[in-house]
Amino acid sequence: MGTMAELLANLHHKVYSPDGQLEAELRGDRVVNLAFRAGTYRHYTERTLETQLARLALRTWTAYQRGYDAALSEATGRVVERGRETWDAGRRRFRDAQAAMVSKGMSPGRLVYVETTGMTSWHFVIRDGALRTTEEPAFVAEVLGAYRAVSLDYRVKVGRLRTAHFGNGFRPTHAPTKEDRHE
Repeated sequence: MGTMAELLANLHHKVYSPDGQLEAELRGDRVVNLAFRAGTYRHYTERTLETQLARLALRTWTAYQRGYDAALSEATGRVVERGRETWDAGRRRFRDAQAAMVSKGMSPGRLVYVETTGMTSWHFVIRDGALRTTEEPAFVAEVLGAYRAVSLDYRVKVGRLRTAHFGNGFRPTHAPTKEDRHE
């Protein structure tokens, strides 16, 4: 058994969009790469790509949760069953608030906006004309920047939510990095 931090740091997943044309690579709790299948970038419209990105984000979050649960199981020696957690009223209120929490992020160049509710409902907005006027590598950087921004917003809000529900003993598990802040 490794420590939880080591196990989480070693998470590695590749996740694909429903149409199979986009690949996200997840390492630890970070999406480190996004790639279009060769020749597909210019075939998207903003609206179709928004839909694919929203579904890819959900698949990525699901892969992270499954990896997190597996790491927690290995670290504790107990199988994690999300539907069978030990519930008390306080924990139930926290989980309900977490599921309803809205997090938002904007890309550095303001071409991509992303919003998620509870990390299970995702909505992307791509500025009209962005795909026509932005080269693929620059657009990928915009999407990753928006994803980092929404992830940071989520982590900060979850930290505040934990403090509100469980007291000051809970601190955010991840301090924002320069990368998170686009510095």
